Formats: sequence, C-alpha cells, structure tokens
Amino acid sequence: MKNIYFISDVHLALDREDYTEKRKKHLIDFLKNIEDKASKIIFVGDLFDFWFEWYYVIPGYHFDLFVKLKEMITNGIEIIYITGNHDFHLSDFLTIEVGIKCIDESYCFDTNEKKFFVAHGDGYAKIDSGYRLLKKIFRSKISNFLFKTFIHPDLGIKIAKLTSGSSRKYRSIDRSKWRGEYFDFAKTKFKENYNYVILGHLHDPVLEEDKGNLYLNTGDWINHFSYGVFDGEKLELKYYK
Repeated sequence: MKNIYFISDVHLALDREDYTEKRKKHLIDFLKNIEDKASKIIFVGDLFDFWFEWYYVIPGYHFDLFVKLKEMITNGIEIIYITGNHDFHLSDFLTIEVGIKCIDESYCFDTNEKKFFVAHGDGYAKIDSGYRLLKKIFRSKISNFLFKTFIHPDLGIKIAKLTSGSSRKYRSIDRSKWRGEYFDFAKTKFKENYNYVILGHLHDPVLEEDKGNLYLNTGDWINHFSYGVFDGEKLELKYYK
C-alpha cells in the first residue's frame, strides 16, 4: 500500500509576511515530494493560525496551497482535515471547492489490520479543564451564527489575530507534564483496541510505545517540521529537512 501521512500545527497566518510564505513554500515542497508515495494525508488540526468561513466570504490567503491540495485530490490522494483549536469553522469552500474531507473532533479508521485514533488533542489533558469550557462556548452554533452574521470578515480576522496569538508566540506550557497526560489518554484508547493514537496540539514531536501500541504526537511545522508516516507495516516519526 501507499503511505498515510500525518501533519499538524502548521499555523499559517493570514498574512503575506516572509515568515509565513517561507513555511508555506516548505509545506508545498513537502507535498510535491510525497505525492507519488501517498494514498492519504491527514492534517491533524491547526493548518492555519485562524480559519473561519463566512456565508459568502473566505479568507483571501494561501490560494497556492489550496491549488496543490486540489491537484492531489484530483489525482486520487485523500485529504482529511481534523479541526484544531484554531479552526473555528471549516465549511463548504474546503469540502466542495477543494475536496478536503473535514472532520470535527476525531477521525478513526482501520487499515492493514491496524486501528487508528486521530485527533488534534486540544482539551484532552486533565489540566486543560478551563479550555474545555471555552471550547464549548466558542464552537457553539450560537457563537458561529453571531460571528458569521454580525462581524464583517475584515474585522473578524483582525479580532482573530488578537485572540488566537501569533504562531511564532504559541503559549508556553509545561510540555513534560502535558506529554505524560497525553500518553495516559493514549493508553485509554489502547484499551479500546486502538493500535495507534495520533495527536497534535503540543508542538512537541513524540513517539512512545505501550505493549506494542504506539502514541505519536506529530509536533509542528514551526520549529520541528515533523510528521508521522504509516507505510502499511510500521508507524514512524520523521522530520522534513
């Protein structure tokens, strides 16, 4: 079989600064490099630093990336996009116009007698209880309706830049403690007979084993340029140089 790839936390900002454009070019180069080897690419949340689709408007950035993804989908590669904490509203443009399959919360699938659980992971740590409440508020249908109806897109993007924070200054957390809680979460999924648990969000590439099962954190494309790949037999953590 061809490979399945897992990428998270690219955090492309809605701007055309050199910092953003260089990382986007790096990602497109990576996609070109793997397209002959890939059957499926799963973005494990936060491809953008902010994404929201209004009724008739989408953010006017990163068209070249969408063109590349559309080309790959046309050539038979499946593209999955799981919502992250910076993905407030994935809708018709991504699904209908580009052809990306957008998944809310988690994506589970089986292949080659292996069972996968994939999610961005925001709110999964026990110490992240405050965020879980905010997530319910921000992702609610009422909040989405109010934002789409009463906030002009230009203003909405400005608000998002203020509230989401720049991808260059993502929040400082005790990664050693969070890493342990994410591994504990993975073990609960192993008990449900999942062989592989793949998460993002931490910006911390990790591959840990538990009784033959594997937990992978995909890291990020800000500092590490890390990703996961399953070749039909084994799951690996790799880095794109």
